[in-house]
Amino acid sequence: MTTLKAVSVNIFYAMLGIECLLLIPFSIKWNQLDRSAKSIYYYLISSIIFAGGSILLSHFHHNNMWLFTIMHYLQFAILSLFYIQVIRQPAVKLGIKIAVGVVLFVVLADFFVLEGKGFFNSISATVRNTILITYGIVFFWQLLRDDDLIRRSIYINSLPSFWFNAGLFIYLCSSFLFGLSANFLHGTSPAEKELTLVVLAFNYVAGIIQIFLFYLGLQKIKKART
Repeated sequence: MTTLKAVSVNIFYAMLGIECLLLIPFSIKWNQLDRSAKSIYYYLISSIIFAGGSILLSHFHHNNMWLFTIMHYLQFAILSLFYIQVIRQPAVKLGIKIAVGVVLFVVLADFFVLEGKGFFNSISATVRNTILITYGIVFFWQLLRDDDLIRRSIYINSLPSFWFNAGLFIYLCSSFLFGLSANFLHGTSPAEKELTLVVLAFNYVAGIIQIFLFYLGLQKIKKART
């Protein structure tokens, strides 16, 4: 148990450190970023605040589930801005705007009525992740069917947005699994605690992969501008 906890914590701090480092090249390239890339930059900042706040609250032995609720919704709103920029279909853009309000309603209902303030709100987290994963699939499908890219012989892996979306997709799929089973895994038995740590470690590894894919996307911006 102690070993699993140490591994999970070390991966978490590694993810946080890499996120902080990634802010440096993003900040240097700020003037070259379009709106979608800037949304990823804001998402990174929110992730660092999220992680730092969680560490601070846990250090003082305070319940940090309310912070999860706030930051998850804030990140949903930020990523909605990203997908509004990269997805072209007007109907989907409208759906994204409507979803921001719908998810807010679900978050408030889950926080105050359904699961409560002192628990991980797995219902709203699952809804959030499901919607964002759907956006990611829609965007991938758009790229695969983009006749303009085919006509201009542009490979989709040369687009920064492709790598940003790939990173988000991997992490959101991992978060979906965690959110779906979070409260079930938060048991008191040793086996349940060990499984919780394994799922958390897997989620943090997915977060590190996400950051590296973001960096690849940032490199594509650099090549496109030089």
